[in-house]
Amino acid sequence: MSSSPSSRPAALLRSLCAALCAILAGAGFAAWLGLTWIQDHLLSPSGFQDTAAAVVTETTFQDELVRTVLDRATFNALSDVEVGIEPVDQAIERVRETAVTAAQSWLTAPEQQGTWIQVLQDTHDANVPLSADSADAPEHLVVDATALGAAVDHQVEDVIGISPGIARNDLTMTVPGAETGRVLDALVWLAQWRYALPWLVALLAVLAVVVSPWRWLAIAGVGLAGVLFTGVLLAVVLWAASSVVDASGVEPVAHLVTEQIITLLRESFVGRSVTGMIGAACVALVGVIGAVVRSRMVTYH
Repeated sequence: MSSSPSSRPAALLRSLCAALCAILAGAGFAAWLGLTWIQDHLLSPSGFQDTAAAVVTETTFQDELVRTVLDRATFNALSDVEVGIEPVDQAIERVRETAVTAAQSWLTAPEQQGTWIQVLQDTHDANVPLSADSADAPEHLVVDATALGAAVDHQVEDVIGISPGIARNDLTMTVPGAETGRVLDALVWLAQWRYALPWLVALLAVLAVVVSPWRWLAIAGVGLAGVLFTGVLLAVVLWAASSVVDASGVEPVAHLVTEQIITLLRESFVGRSVTGMIGAACVALVGVIGAVVRSRMVTYH
């Protein structure tokens, strides 16, 4: 028996409502996935350190960063010492180069990992507000390498009794063009709602199944929406990460730190996103299998 004309608009309306609920559930799932990762690996100081601490094991990165920071600091510190007499200035330059090489060897030693962790912590503190009620994040990305200069000052003072005052130089670098402030403020505000998202997603998914005339297809739709929106989120995050790295290229020291840290964070986010997409795809597969089995059972009957 064919359905009555009056039941067709009702079925269409139910299908549209179910589709909307499925789409919102998929978007909510992607948002929850992204916000929980952001809180765990970016906004949380301890989580950020756990993720980015692998930086300290990259000796090539350490060598380049220490060389760049100390070159900047010692050039600034000795700029007023030059007397204009070539032999004297050359001797000063040789002393500077020897000091930089010695400091570079000392700072890249395994026992200095605490100093590198401090660089990560200072950089995190300089950029990420503790809560939505805290002061706003700086407009542009900031990299704070002051801990390296302070470590050199302390070491030299222990050896010769005089501090070279490298830490008094400005070793906090702002990356113009990397406008991370508004994004971080928004993420800190959004992250406080991450606990409510799983409940909202579950409610929307249940509504999609209950409202839809084809419940197995509704389940498949929820899963497919989760895959789609998670894929979109992943693409946006990869694009944003690439933009920040490119913008940091104007500042050599900041570029070294930014590129290394964002590479690690990007790998972690890709892993989390792929896991989420696989889970959503499994939900979609269950819905498709259920719809096919149901269709065959109805046909057989």
